[in-house]
Amino acid sequence: MRERTTGYAGFLDMEDLVRPSDCDTLTKGREAPFQHALERFVDSINSEARLSPSGVAAVRSRIKSSLAMQRRVSALRPPSSPALDAPVFITGMPGTGAALLHNLLAEHPGVDAPAMWELADPASGADTPGERRALIARGRAHAVAGGRTTAGRAVGLLRQATRPGSCQWLLANTFHSPALSMAHHVPSYSSWMEGQDMVPAYGFHRLQLQAVCNRVSGGALVLRDPFHAPYLSDLVRVYPRARIIRMHRDPADVLASTAGIAWSQRIADSAGVVDPTEVGAEWADWLERHFADAEASRTRIGEDRILDIRHADLVGDPVATLRRATAFVGVPTTPVVEQNMVALAREAAMSAQSAWHFEPEEFGLSRRELGHRFAEYRRTYGA
Repeated sequence: MRERTTGYAGFLDMEDLVRPSDCDTLTKGREAPFQHALERFVDSINSEARLSPSGVAAVRSRIKSSLAMQRRVSALRPPSSPALDAPVFITGMPGTGAALLHNLLAEHPGVDAPAMWELADPASGADTPGERRALIARGRAHAVAGGRTTAGRAVGLLRQATRPGSCQWLLANTFHSPALSMAHHVPSYSSWMEGQDMVPAYGFHRLQLQAVCNRVSGGALVLRDPFHAPYLSDLVRVYPRARIIRMHRDPADVLASTAGIAWSQRIADSAGVVDPTEVGAEWADWLERHFADAEASRTRIGEDRILDIRHADLVGDPVATLRRATAFVGVPTTPVVEQNMVALAREAAMSAQSAWHFEPEEFGLSRRELGHRFAEYRRTYGA
């Protein structure tokens, strides 16, 4: 581990986070699963993140929670669910409408979209009403805590405990998730993360999902995560019959949303001022690499397994777009189902209109310059 930089408010100690008894429980003496990823993350936190004392405590708590989840899920070893044979993964960066589409599809009775409370604790049982209520209550606490991620600018209509959750809950438990780079300034971890083989992480993702599906299951399994796109070739090695829905929007709007979430999360745990222009430059560079890696990964798995949807089409013509999406998922639509979906789409649109959105200029980014920088992506997807 790197020498700790003086002047920061605190540090994380690997010996405190991972005790020998924990490793023995998981591996019978071998290195704990994903320990190298954890070490890289902790190293970057200690040398780069500039956390406040409360920020250090929060990260320590999250790490210990993930390690505990690894132990609990590994002990469960749930049987594989048929729902895992051909899941559909929605992927799109913040602001693309991925969460909206996921929520709209969840209105279909033939779709199983695990809720945030389910993904936040895949190892606990929900066999009784009391256990289920307790899990939902914990999920609501997570949702309230997550309200800081938009600095109070967005209405959390689609991000409630009982709404469809994100795969980042599962991947973060392996310390293989770019979501960790959003919450903290950890450039060395982020750089390391971009080149990793994600197959082991997706393997544990599947094990956690098995526990969820065996607890509450039924229907076509639909999941989402902002960061799947560059790792599709790894994802399909673990889910060989998976299909992918990719959401697209003007990169200037995507960058504003992404940088806004990252900045909001970081100011909550930082020991000092978080420079929004630094955050904007970081994520503009990251998004450029993200798009390039996503295209390479797309080529490797084949076009027949991918459906592209533009944000403009989802909000401009939700009925036609949802018909394309449900046909791709393989569930039939009915007038009543479509009415329910459209009603939620209208409610979400009203919430979006009342929210105060981030703009690229707040992060030192020019919408015009971004248009030139991402011109090829915009031409390809009409974004």
